[in-house]
Amino acid sequence: MKSSYPYESDGLATAHLVPFLTDQNFLERYAVVASTWEGLDIRWRLWILTRCAAQCASLEGSFAEFGVYRGGCAYMVLSGSPPREGRSFYLFDTFEGIPDSNLTEKEASEGFAGRLADVSLEEVRRRLNPWEDKARFVIGDVFKTLPATDTGLLAFAHIDLNAAAPTELALRYTWSRLVSSGMVVFDDYGWEGYSDQRRLIDQFFAGKAEALIALPTGQALAIKL
Repeated sequence: MKSSYPYESDGLATAHLVPFLTDQNFLERYAVVASTWEGLDIRWRLWILTRCAAQCASLEGSFAEFGVYRGGCAYMVLSGSPPREGRSFYLFDTFEGIPDSNLTEKEASEGFAGRLADVSLEEVRRRLNPWEDKARFVIGDVFKTLPATDTGLLAFAHIDLNAAAPTELALRYTWSRLVSSGMVVFDDYGWEGYSDQRRLIDQFFAGKAEALIALPTGQALAIKL
């Protein structure tokens, strides 16, 4: 049965303006990578992600993504609003799924280990090859790679690691390097099953001047003052 809403997917239905439905450039770019989500329509999440990246593209700082999976989100950002000239897009992922270490008891019992392993690093490299001058692949568990990586200043970060402890680690790393007006977008902050992750994110922002903004897409957004 056809929905009466202009957009109804990915846990969200709205009767309001859906700007990406008339943005031909966005729709053409999405069509290139839509298959990476195997039929799931996440255009509203990607609209939020790409608009935030566009807002940050002129800032002094590189971009980072923690949890790259098949590279669809990175493709959407790079094809729309890549970081400014001379800056990089750091791509942190094991490209082998979620590690079985540093999981909470709840995450371990719910089978987080090994999720998102249906990915090929070679495929992701090919997908992002047009931006090989900006893409910096950081391969491995963030508990090992982050201490050995210096991104320099960051203007924008997308955190989509699913598990709580690596998310907190990536957030602390990012926030210490984020320039004023820089943004962090959390992919699954509000989704059912990610309460451990949400708790640590909430704890991080408790008492900070910056307000964490939960979005109806399940995402959350924070802007550095």
